[in-house]
Amino acid sequence: MKMRKILSVLSALTLLTGSLTGISVSAAGKGAGDVDQNGRVEIADAIMLARWLAEDEITVTTAGIADADLNGDGTVTSEDQAKLLCWLAGVPDEDQKPFEMRSVDLLADVRKGSASMLDPSEAAFRSAQADFSAELFRKLQEGETDKNRNLLVSPVSVSLALGMTMNGAKGETLTEMQKALGGDLTAELLNGYYAGWSDYLLGPEKVTYFDSDFKRVTEDSVPVTLANAVWFRDNEQMIRVPQPFLQTVSDFYGAAAYKAPFDETTVSDINGWCDENTHHMIPKVIDQLTKEDVMVLANALTFEDVWLNPYENFSVADGKFTASDGEVRDVKMLHGGEGTYLNDGKATGFIKAYRDPRFAFAAVLPNEDISLDDYIAGFDGEALDKLLGSAESCEVITTTPKFCYDYSVTMNQALSALGMPTAFQPGVADFTGLNDAEGMDTWIGQVLHKTHIDLSESGTKAAAVTVVIMKATSAIGDEPEKPQPKIVKLERPFLFMILDRVHNLPVFIGTVKTV
Repeated sequence: MKMRKILSVLSALTLLTGSLTGISVSAAGKGAGDVDQNGRVEIADAIMLARWLAEDEITVTTAGIADADLNGDGTVTSEDQAKLLCWLAGVPDEDQKPFEMRSVDLLADVRKGSASMLDPSEAAFRSAQADFSAELFRKLQEGETDKNRNLLVSPVSVSLALGMTMNGAKGETLTEMQKALGGDLTAELLNGYYAGWSDYLLGPEKVTYFDSDFKRVTEDSVPVTLANAVWFRDNEQMIRVPQPFLQTVSDFYGAAAYKAPFDETTVSDINGWCDENTHHMIPKVIDQLTKEDVMVLANALTFEDVWLNPYENFSVADGKFTASDGEVRDVKMLHGGEGTYLNDGKATGFIKAYRDPRFAFAAVLPNEDISLDDYIAGFDGEALDKLLGSAESCEVITTTPKFCYDYSVTMNQALSALGMPTAFQPGVADFTGLNDAEGMDTWIGQVLHKTHIDLSESGTKAAAVTVVIMKATSAIGDEPEKPQPKIVKLERPFLFMILDRVHNLPVFIGTVKTV
């Protein structure tokens, strides 16, 4: 049965490409399927692979060939193509082997200490996290060279990855990182708040969900997953990681720690870990590791939930969306009615509940005379609080486009602008708390952030990965009248958030400028 499904999917391509022959490759390891090396796995990769297997006149890079070896047997054949097409078509692959980490977790047998988890609803943390979320989002938008590009960032993922890194900083580097992440909060307090917030977001393993009529629906897992990990180079001349640092990232962040050769196998391990911990929404985060790279700190976060009130089939209709470049696009629009309206004077919006009542989707449409970029230019923690604080219970008629996109960015410039430039400066940064190898100068080389979102009539899937790559070189009264319904039609560029409703903080925040 499985082979018939595979062959039915393959048949069209086989007619185009002729007989498929196996070609040996020298690169070993887990293939990601990204044959054309554009950072995404899609049908174009299957077509490119089919043409290459048929010895058509097409060039595939060495990295693309390695990624085409999905079964990791050192040979690219029609079996790899079948696996790729099954994955793209959603056909289960019973033969697929689970990802196996080749690096050994050094903390697997380390007894985890008792982390002092702090309540993330406390005003000091909530205010600091609101400031960081809004200002990071604003700085990324300011730094965008393509002003028509959709943006998506997970402040939670970035906070947790940088929170781990902060525990290796000292002196001015630590002071700046603490200030950027937590205002007046110390690293010790931030560790506790991050641990408490992570625990809250993850929740219990199983939850009984109810529908809008408070009838039991099902028992299912919570929508959020989180994972943290640290890899460091197996070279004590370049890096010696102090045990207190490893203990801290284990206690407060639940991180795994791997000593690794920092060669192609480590790149494969890191990408495989990201793929697995984002539920295959982000299969690849790094291309290579350089000779200066000594540590990688990573966070992976996913959000997957259905709407409390899903859109019915009759609520989905053809519509128009005017993109930021002025082009009018044909889109599928979701028409509905919600019960929470937003209005901060500069924009209007609505909040739509997910099945898990702790989370909600918020959409924000700037007023006609205010562009989305101009609205974001004034977006900070205070503006975020004002917007969410304007929530009003009333009927809202909504129109929302279906959308799905990926986003990736290097955050060095934005984070420096937020007040932590020293961490990125060789010879100035002080990360002796995570590297006490004699004579080694350590700094943050890159902060990479990749995200994915898919919003449809049934719900939302989103994922984020944040990777911090450390480098090192030798150095030295009356019942009111019933109001009329509000109307919010998202038919032009808008801002959106996936909210932690209890703490009124964004788990994800992004823009839709084009669909």
